[in-house]
Amino acid sequence: MDFSNKNILITGAAEGLGYAVSKKFAEKNANLFLVDKNYEKLVNNNLPNSKNIKCDLSHITYVEELVDNLSNKNIEIDILIHNAAVLVPKSYEDTDSKYWNEMINISLNSGFILSNYAWKIMKKKKKGIIIFVSSRSGIEGFENESAYCASKHGLEGLMKSLSIEGSKLGIQVFTITPGMFMNTPMSEHNYEDEYKKKWVDPIELAPAFLKLASGNFNDLSGKHVNAWEISKGEN
Repeated sequence: MDFSNKNILITGAAEGLGYAVSKKFAEKNANLFLVDKNYEKLVNNNLPNSKNIKCDLSHITYVEELVDNLSNKNIEIDILIHNAAVLVPKSYEDTDSKYWNEMINISLNSGFILSNYAWKIMKKKKKGIIIFVSSRSGIEGFENESAYCASKHGLEGLMKSLSIEGSKLGIQVFTITPGMFMNTPMSEHNYEDEYKKKWVDPIELAPAFLKLASGNFNDLSGKHVNAWEISKGEN
């Protein structure tokens, strides 16, 4: 697969799964627009053919400014991978509106704003790929994760609706879950030791994103996809 003629926007691209996926696409000559609040980390990663964009997705004003900048520069996104997420466990009793809004903004609201921008471009081109990174928290509920679970469940619902509309427009929409415990900075803080014994490097899950981005998996559009299962044997 070669993505040399594709503009790909990836959020949460500085480390973890986002970096692993960005690295894989860089190897396939993609034009990358990498978004993260940790700009220094993006720069230090030094991926080829990449435009590094600093943006704190917990603030919707910044996300809207990001979209305005892309639009003003006539940047047309062919593939959107919304990976950014933050999980800070908190009991429902201790969940205040500030914390709630930050969790929802990073995952769901940013996902809406970015995909809405990309959607209009993809509709004109009659093709495009949107991938929302989900997790078990998008299909189940977990203690002390009310805001995080709500945001991921929201992405699942958004994906299902967009896939129906997209089927008439040549736009494929997926949610993808790791399907395996990953060794990432976020996981380090949230996984118990028993799960850390089972975790894998995120690079092992990255091939699934290339496959979905190829446009050859229209039968999976509207589905919740397991990255581990699709990536097996590809590294």
